[in-house]
Amino acid sequence: MDRYIGLDAHASCCTVAVIGTSGRKLQHQVIETNAGALITFIRTIPRSRRLIFEEGTHSS
Repeated sequence: MDRYIGLDAHASCCTVAVIGTSGRKLQHQVIETNAGALITFIRTIPRSRRLIFEEGTHSS
């Protein structure tokens, strides 16, 4: 099953939602905005996964 990870980045935290192929929300979490925390979280999502994020001032 494909999993779609939506990421909304902010200065201090990111809101992350994981959606399945049926459109059902599988998971929702607020994570600290830092590379280690984000990578650790994304690695917990089973493959196949696709990351979609809002491109704004914090996208880099």
